[in-house]
Amino acid sequence: MKKFVFYLTVIFSLLSMSCASNKIVNTLSTGLAGANEKGIPNKQKKAKKNAKPDAMFAITSDSDITLVGDFFPTALKMYEILQSQNPEHLGLMSQTGSLNVMYANAFVQSPAELLPIDQFDKQNEEFIRAEYHYLKGRDFCLNALDGRHKGFKNLIESADENQISEAVDMLDKNDVTTAYWLGAGWLGAFSLDPLNPELLGNLSAPVAVLEKALSLKNDYVDVYEVLARFYAAAPEGFGGNMEKGMEYCETAMKLTGGTTPNPYIIKAECFCIPTGDEEGFVDNLRKALNINPDDNPSTRLTTTISQKKAKKLLDSKGDYFLEW
Repeated sequence: MKKFVFYLTVIFSLLSMSCASNKIVNTLSTGLAGANEKGIPNKQKKAKKNAKPDAMFAITSDSDITLVGDFFPTALKMYEILQSQNPEHLGLMSQTGSLNVMYANAFVQSPAELLPIDQFDKQNEEFIRAEYHYLKGRDFCLNALDGRHKGFKNLIESADENQISEAVDMLDKNDVTTAYWLGAGWLGAFSLDPLNPELLGNLSAPVAVLEKALSLKNDYVDVYEVLARFYAAAPEGFGGNMEKGMEYCETAMKLTGGTTPNPYIIKAECFCIPTGDEEGFVDNLRKALNINPDDNPSTRLTTTISQKKAKKLLDSKGDYFLEW
């Protein structure tokens, strides 16, 4: 966490100095974003033996959800402040968008889902906050992709399938990560507000973007997970497809080798509950809970968050299956 705090201190110092050169701010932006001003990801250097992990490791490897959750808004606002001072930097724009989506999912929606039923009003307030950050993140990513491909935003926001297809065809391998966060934010908002006519009107757009991301990087586990949830939950008339959702869920399990809890939770929640498969529900959640977060330190935080949800689902089994 020290390295991250150092970066934030540098940002504060630079923004308070009117003499700070654009070059310095641009260099800092590229370093923090992991991509340059044109949105091209920084080249990954070959990992050296005993090399130190990157700064994000201090966050992703922590199992103290409260500590990271309390720190995250500070980091998020500093990215947004830096982005406002360097508004043409597409890499920073995309990263700022991704952080909003991460925050919405991990530190707003996920804790809200764990609240007891008698805190319905509080839960609803948090879901509204999560939707706000999902859409805010989506819009940052939309603007970043529009900066790389002129006209992308107008085309993808259209309800016209031909225009959506034209927009998706613009994307290339350098857009994969931004495309993922764009789709995840868009569908995350929809999951919390499925009757919102603005989201329903062009629901095929984020799905098309995510499918394009898979065509460019067919081992992108996070994309399979997001699409598996969507295909399982959406009505057929809006793109739902249980069979395809199960296929994507199984692919995510295969790609991770059963070392991450999310595919098991998705299978339990999105497929076992609708089909009344109580045995499969319990089995998959137990598999999710049996994963040791310390086996993969780089995903310790997300594993810990996911396992809290798995435990809540398992403890609430009676809410989903009739007990005779």
